[in-house]
Parts: sequence; C-alpha cells; structure tokens
Amino acid sequence: NISHSPPKLEAPALDGIAGDIIKKILPHTEASEAAMLFNLLAGFGNIAGRSAYTMAGNSPHHTNLFGVLVGATSSGRKGTSWSAIKELLREVDPDWYQSRMASGLSSGEGLIYHVRDERTEKKPIKDGKRIVDYQDEIVDEGVSDKRIFLLEEEFASVLKRMKGKDNTLSAIIRSLWDGGNLRTLIKNSPDTATEPHGSIMAHITKAEASELVAGVDCQNGLVNRFMWIYTNRSKSLPHAGAIPMEQLSGEIKRLQDAVFKAQTEREIPLSAEAHDRWSKIYDEHCTGQAGLIGAVTGRAAPMIRRLSLCYALMEGNDEQTLGNLESGLSAWKYCEDSAGWLFGTPFNDPDADRLWNTLKGQKNGMTRSEISLKVFNNHADKERINTALEKLERSGEAFKKTEPTIGAPRERWFPNSAANC
Repeated sequence: NISHSPPKLEAPALDGIAGDIIKKILPHTEASEAAMLFNLLAGFGNIAGRSAYTMAGNSPHHTNLFGVLVGATSSGRKGTSWSAIKELLREVDPDWYQSRMASGLSSGEGLIYHVRDERTEKKPIKDGKRIVDYQDEIVDEGVSDKRIFLLEEEFASVLKRMKGKDNTLSAIIRSLWDGGNLRTLIKNSPDTATEPHGSIMAHITKAEASELVAGVDCQNGLVNRFMWIYTNRSKSLPHAGAIPMEQLSGEIKRLQDAVFKAQTEREIPLSAEAHDRWSKIYDEHCTGQAGLIGAVTGRAAPMIRRLSLCYALMEGNDEQTLGNLESGLSAWKYCEDSAGWLFGTPFNDPDADRLWNTLKGQKNGMTRSEISLKVFNNHADKERINTALEKLERSGEAFKKTEPTIGAPRERWFPNSAANC
C-alpha cells in the first residue's frame, strides 16, 4: 500500500546541545520537536554569521538556512514553535534580536535594503560658482551587520507576489541563499549588498503550499533552496506558561561561546570518519527524484552539509564529526519525508499518477488501446505508456493478464483491488 504519513524525526537529529534545548522546552509548549529544532538551527546559523564555512563541491557553504514550516491546517503551532525559540536566541545575542530580524518580504529591492552597503555619490567642489573638482560623499551609511533573519508568517502571500511580472524577489532570494552579492538591474534602485548572511523561516498551510508552489519557479531553483518541514501540535496545554529560561542558562552560555568561536573565519572540514561516510552516501543524495517532490528536494547534498555545519558549530567543534553529519542527515531526511507528505503523489510521476487515477476504478481492466485513448488521448508513444505501466506493476498496484485473440495475444491491465474479484 502507498503511504503518505506525516514524517517522524529520528533520534540523531536531536543529538547534542540542540536536543538538550528542545527536550527542556518541549514540556512547556504545544509546538513540535521538529519545528523548534529547525527554528533553532536557522536562528543559531544566522547569529553565527558567515565566517565559518564548509566546502561542498567547489563552493563554500555557510550556516544560512531557509525553511518553510508546513502545517496540515492553521493549527500546526508554527508561530508557537518560533515563540519558544526566539526567547532563547534573544538571550544568546540581544543585539541580533533587536536589530537583525525582519518580516514582510515584498520585493528584491526591499530585501537588499536591510543589508545594503554604504553608498557614496560624486559631489562637486565649488570655488564660488565654478566647479573645481569632485569628491565622494556618503549619502547612505548602509548596514554594517550583514546578518538578516527573515520571519515570514504569511509565506503564501510572498509566493503570490513573486508571480508579478517585474518582481525581483525570487532572484534575490536565490542569490541570498547562495551567499553572493545582491543587486538588481532596476534603474531607480542603486542599493547593493556585499556578502550578506541571510536566513529565512516561513510559515504556510499544506493547502496553500499545494496550490501555490507548483507555479512558482520550481525549475529555476527557488523552492529547492528551502527545507520543507512538517509541523503539528504536539500536545494540548490549556495552561501553558512562559518558557523557563533559567533552566536553560547552561545551554545559553554554551551557545554564546559557540557563536564567539564560529565568528573566526575558517573552514570547518569533515573529520576522517565523516569524510568516509560522506563519500559512501554522496551519490544517493545527488540523484534527483521525478515530479514536484524532486523539484523541491533537488539540493539535498548542500543542504545536508549546511545542517551538519550548524550542528558542528553549535557544539563548538573545529571539524564536522561523524555525529554531526549523522544529525544533518537525519534532519534532512525529515525534510525529504515532509516534502513527500506535502508534494508527493502515489508514484511521483505525472504519467503513472494519471494512469492510476483512471485504472483504479476499472475492475474489468483496460487494454493498452483503451489506456492510450482514455488516459493519454492517444498522445503518448509506446515507451511512455510502458514506463507508466511498469511503475504501477513494480509497486504492486496493478497487474496484467494476457488474453487470446484471433490475432496476437492482447494485454489487459487491472488494479490490484481486482485481483480477487
């Protein structure tokens, strides 16, 4: 049977200080472990800045993470999960909390503004009415702290705005994840941002995501720069109070020390054990899946490495240990499983899904000719139909029988439900 159950967070994702924090907060909130964990990883990764990095392929990757918390409904406790973590992060870095968080993404130009460079203009030097020279004059002091943490609680609205003809937001968000310099080609927008360190945590419901994501830049790499994270209400706490920060004083001090250490520019390499493990599993995380689920999980390898880096830095490590890598793998598996729950279809293939939706109601089966006509309007060649039928057969959801005719034998395909009829 094909299952699309909500994902479960595996134990390695909660190893180390991250798990210590989540386990202490969990009894006091209705938020889920997973939602709090990814908020913590993204928040810490932004506070840590872009000094430390890991090499994935030929590119340096930093600790800036993009995530979307997806609830089955509006009651998924997405906002609650952030409230629980933001109080902790405020204690870790009060200045960051006060000045480096923003919301309300509407345009690429607006995003750049929050991390813009100093801007100067040539101003004339006059001797009386005569211009004798020019000098650079600061017209905008810009932003010295290039960290920015964007909390988008209405991500559906952001996705809708991206469909605007001249909206530059999608391109700028992609560049922000990549860690490149930001600028637009709009004539009246002179702002640029050099080496920004931007993180995004967004909220959306499953219904909104299913409706909107398929039409927004799936092929140019916007959605696969985000981790898609299932969240739900963990329990009912009608009398829940404030998170007892005094119980987390030790963890707060450890994170402060970790942030200080992370702000030394250097590579955080894989340890020898982690290097061997990554070598063995690398290829399986570079092979994309078909359909929409493949479009949203297509950056598995760099995502895992970024997550592993965050775990390593939170522990104050100078290298990514095997345990850090396993934590990153488990966290990413949760994201992949979330994407399957959210975007997956029974066969994750448009042709096989279309065929199954028709065949499952046909207890008397369908011949190949009928399949070609009723499913594909006679617009699919033999190889395409064969591929779809093979997927159904391998999954155990369909089987074939050969019928004698006056001429060549004829195949008839049945849904598995007709096996005992």
